[in-house]
Amino acid sequence: MASEPGLSAKSCFVTGPHHPSADFAEHLAYFSCSSNAEDGWLPYSQLRLPVDDLGFRQGVTAVERMRTYAGEVFRRKDHLLRFENTMRHARISGMPESAALDSLIDESLRRNSALLVSRRDVGVTLWATPGKRHGGRPTFALHLNEIDGAAVQRRRTQGQAVVLTNVVQPGEESWSRHAKVRCRMHYYLADCHAESIVPGATGVLRDADGSWTESSIANIALLFGRDVVFAPASRVLPGVTQALVKEVCRELSLSTRESPLTSAMITDADALLLMGTDTGLWFARSVHDAQGELLRAAPGESAKAVIADMQCQFICL
Repeated sequence: MASEPGLSAKSCFVTGPHHPSADFAEHLAYFSCSSNAEDGWLPYSQLRLPVDDLGFRQGVTAVERMRTYAGEVFRRKDHLLRFENTMRHARISGMPESAALDSLIDESLRRNSALLVSRRDVGVTLWATPGKRHGGRPTFALHLNEIDGAAVQRRRTQGQAVVLTNVVQPGEESWSRHAKVRCRMHYYLADCHAESIVPGATGVLRDADGSWTESSIANIALLFGRDVVFAPASRVLPGVTQALVKEVCRELSLSTRESPLTSAMITDADALLLMGTDTGLWFARSVHDAQGELLRAAPGESAKAVIADMQCQFICL
């Protein structure tokens, strides 16, 4: 397995510029689908999921989204472990072992080396479905995806609007919140609601007790001085970036704890933090309730300084 970047909280990577001239649609993806008699490399534009695949019919799709920094996949071991756990929760069997998937990632980067040169950094997406029936041969794909460098830089430096929506996170009785899946109607509706309030906003899901969990693109946490409060681990996706942020907090002597994140806490906090694969660590420039009322504005200078210190532990801006 290739060496892992980002495993130390002191690691620092530079993000490159976005180059739209590269022909991303024709990069080589790996696709295994018995219904299509396909098992190998083909242009990304030719990926086709059959309509009778359970990934389409019932939305049963395990997914893992990774990204590179300076051309190296960030914390791939952690991502592959989470993907393995998701497949277990989704009861998708017959997939290659993690070591084989790890090798496929390396081969994808080799086959698409010209794309990495032109873009510098890319996303890496791995997904799997049960295939046509439970217990049959799974369908799976590995492909690259674009990272909008301008949007990433804007979020890190200027923040992003956040809306606390009325969309409730499905309970553990439905499926584990530790599974990263493409059954994402709740996230979609939350983001549609958020977009109707503030263009470009991300929508945060409500829990059954009225507290707040996560958005479609980020785990969230609250900054109080030099204390960082995360949502309870049992209630949210185990974010790979969030795990690194917790390491960064220890590195900077910031205290951490877990607690349900209430509306009152969000209003009282010095900042609402967001953590996700594409952007890394950023913050809410404004937080609105479901009716659009402004609950809090951008962080003050003191909070921004703490956030900047956290960002520079693992991303050089």
